[in-house]
Amino acid sequence: MSRWHGPLFLLTINIINAMLDKMIILIAMVCHQANKAWCEANEDFSQVDWEEAPLWQQESAIKGVQFVIANPNADPDAQHNSWMAAKVADGWVYGPEKDAEKKTHPCIVPFDKLPEHQQRKDVLFHAIVTSLTKPLFNAVVTMDDDVRADKRLRVSLDSQLQELRKCPPSRERSLAITKLQEAIMWLGMDLKRLDTPNPYPNSYKPENTIIDKTADGLKL
Repeated sequence: MSRWHGPLFLLTINIINAMLDKMIILIAMVCHQANKAWCEANEDFSQVDWEEAPLWQQESAIKGVQFVIANPNADPDAQHNSWMAAKVADGWVYGPEKDAEKKTHPCIVPFDKLPEHQQRKDVLFHAIVTSLTKPLFNAVVTMDDDVRADKRLRVSLDSQLQELRKCPPSRERSLAITKLQEAIMWLGMDLKRLDTPNPYPNSYKPENTIIDKTADGLKL
């Protein structure tokens, strides 16, 4: 196992994934309850609270949240098509009445054929998910700033490293050189975390003299 993917790293990833899964479920619950309220406002009292909803209905809401998170710019038409495709794949067909046993649903029609209150239901669903996940989308927007910061710091540290190497050698300076190299390396790994190309793909080779273009010109 790579030292970048040791037990602590995997534990951290598992914790993050568990937190995201819990967040998605909570958002699905909010969407479900909002959908229930919207249906009742339109004289449809067939919906039950989340805790009483059948598993297939909860899973449908969760998949809807996942779709909006993965496709934040998708319009309600695309969201409806995604929902309908999942229903059809699970054996559901159009029917004038929603029947879980017969797997019939009146909304298995093109979006523009839906009643207006059903179309607005999809708009409401999308708005709720977008509102509750906005911090995540903002994090994506600022990721470029993180990349620039890492690269700027790596270049600055490398400049200090080159100056240090010009000094007369000593044990303490040798250790300082090692620590600066480690700092540059870890910032490089942070670039990898941010899904940028590996800034030093050849650096693990002792005989390597290539300075990769993605390494910001650093001479480690």
